[in-house]
Amino acid sequence: MLRTRLFCIISISLFALFSSRAQDLDSLAVLYERQVYSGSSMEEVNSALMAKAECYKQLGRYGEASATLARVRMFALTPEQRQAVLFQQELCWFLGGEFEQACSMVQEVGDSSQDALLLHALALAYAGRYDESEIYAARCVSWDGPCERLPELLKYYEGHPRVRSGKTAMALSFVPPLGHLYNGAPGEGLLSLGLNAGAAAFTLANLLGGYWVTGLLGGGMLLNYTFMGNQQRNAELVQRNNARGPIEFGDGLRILLSEILTAIPQTAPQSLLTAESHCWVSGCGVETSLRSSLPAGGWAPPVHVATGGHGFPAAP
Repeated sequence: MLRTRLFCIISISLFALFSSRAQDLDSLAVLYERQVYSGSSMEEVNSALMAKAECYKQLGRYGEASATLARVRMFALTPEQRQAVLFQQELCWFLGGEFEQACSMVQEVGDSSQDALLLHALALAYAGRYDESEIYAARCVSWDGPCERLPELLKYYEGHPRVRSGKTAMALSFVPPLGHLYNGAPGEGLLSLGLNAGAAAFTLANLLGGYWVTGLLGGGMLLNYTFMGNQQRNAELVQRNNARGPIEFGDGLRILLSEILTAIPQTAPQSLLTAESHCWVSGCGVETSLRSSLPAGGWAPPVHVATGGHGFPAAP
């Protein structure tokens, strides 16, 4: 009983702590927005906008953070500040799972830093643009000189997922289980073959037995479910595989790059390799360095990558 009460007290305390933190950040965001409208100079307005975007990043609301950064008056910034803001905007799009949006900023952000190369490589990989990603990844690991594990990285890219054709899958689905084999689902293919064979056998047995109505209607209904269902399932598998492939490839690339970069003797500040930032999964950190956002564990992609909805792990 005492243990249960203690657990409840700890849970309530943690919930109150993180809830108050989120409320504080929300309040800060509102305060910074007021400063945007009351700012007497462009410098004050830009500082308030960047601070507001940082609050949204800590809350895991990356879309709002990116939209806030888009309001920054770029003409009032130095070239270095402009690049920093663009980098943060691409980073927010990437952390929010909007990989195509992140890729659209690659040229604007440029390749003046190793962090930018790393971000470009990951964003392009998750978007399925493997050839472009390979160039940036190779340049990233070779930033401080020749990298011994570069061949390993290039070999990993050679095995990138292939885009499956919906037309090919549809043509093969007319002969179960070829469509499922094409989509890498042999078990489902054998099941589909058995169901279609059973429906065809039922139809043929009734027709040979003289039960024309049962054979035509019943068999037709069974074949409609099994045969047409086979085609529909193959179309779903094509869509699922084409959506899942880049995510799985990107996860593997992220882990490989993390291993390579942490093994290279660094000339850059060691803060780039610290684990102070947890924004990759939980959206809590605010480090600008991507290399601090490379945990060893897996990463759950946003829901909309596979289904068309929107979602991302919320900040605690």
